Amino acid sequence: MSESLYTLVKQSKTDNNSLEIVIELFSPKIDRSLQQTKWQYREDLSQELKIKLLDCIRNYEVENTPGYFQMLDILEEKGIQYYQGG
Repeated sequence: MSESLYTLVKQSKTDNNSLEIVIELFSPKIDRSLQQTKWQYREDLSQELKIKLLDCIRNYEVENTPGYFQMLDILEEKGIQYYQGG
């Protein structure tokens, strides 16, 4: 895969192939998480999680996500303390 997750999510708004790739990228995590459930529920849960993932991808606004320093400014404006390192 030569495209980043960021690019694929951005393209997923209009390109079903990119959407399918993103879902495939998350499938191993979904499968590992399903190991914590009873086997008879896994297939249904897998489908539900993939539907939720699809919904999240389609509704995620990539362009409106603040960068690191923008987020620090937002936190500062709201008076929220954050770790400054060191």
